[in-house]
Amino acid sequence: MLPQQSWDAQQSFFDAIEKDGMQSYAKTISNLADAFVLRDRILRCMDEGTPGGIHAAGSGILMSKEDAVAFAKRANIEGITAHSGCGACGLYAKDARIHEDDPDACGPEWAQSFSESIHVPYAGNITANQMARPPEYHIARIAYYDGTGSFDFSRAPTLPPGFVISRAYLDSSYALKEMNVAVAIALGHHGFGELFTKEHPFRLVAIAQTADELASLQAELESVVALSDGRVVVDGFVSK
Repeated sequence: MLPQQSWDAQQSFFDAIEKDGMQSYAKTISNLADAFVLRDRILRCMDEGTPGGIHAAGSGILMSKEDAVAFAKRANIEGITAHSGCGACGLYAKDARIHEDDPDACGPEWAQSFSESIHVPYAGNITANQMARPPEYHIARIAYYDGTGSFDFSRAPTLPPGFVISRAYLDSSYALKEMNVAVAIALGHHGFGELFTKEHPFRLVAIAQTADELASLQAELESVVALSDGRVVVDGFVSK
């Protein structure tokens, strides 16, 4: 499927979301509660192609080992995966100057080392063919900033696929770093890029358990959209 076709396939969701916002849209989802019941607590990338479980960019590869261990403890991680075509691994390879000719090699190395350090299983490498998106590009028109720690969009089919950042277990400064990575991917040549406009922006969706928490998370996200020229907007909804 071509990027334009993938974009168009989601338009029925976004017609409603862009009209009234995610809070109103969420109220129309009859099985929304299912999206807050995790099948497992295995750590995955924030990539929309790796739904389920707990999320961090590159399964934590952009964190220091100390911060990653603390995050895993807070999130009660049960296992760790890597995946093919990981943008976070590409950033890590460039910064660390290792595997620059094959950034994908960083993912399994990190995941196995990290799993050993926190004494949980390495749950394997998710191949391109196993991912819930095309290998060639990202299909996310949305990024979820999950303050609940239990969100899985794939459990409610009328929720659009998107990046997921497990904000519940991350401090705000690092979570916003991940959100900036998500925005860069989405608006770049690996995502829908120029298809995002002021009329059809990339949406940063905070998810919270209360209205006050939602307002706080949305305020955090405002720093991400400041220089986006209207092509990125903040949205959100309360989970209950």
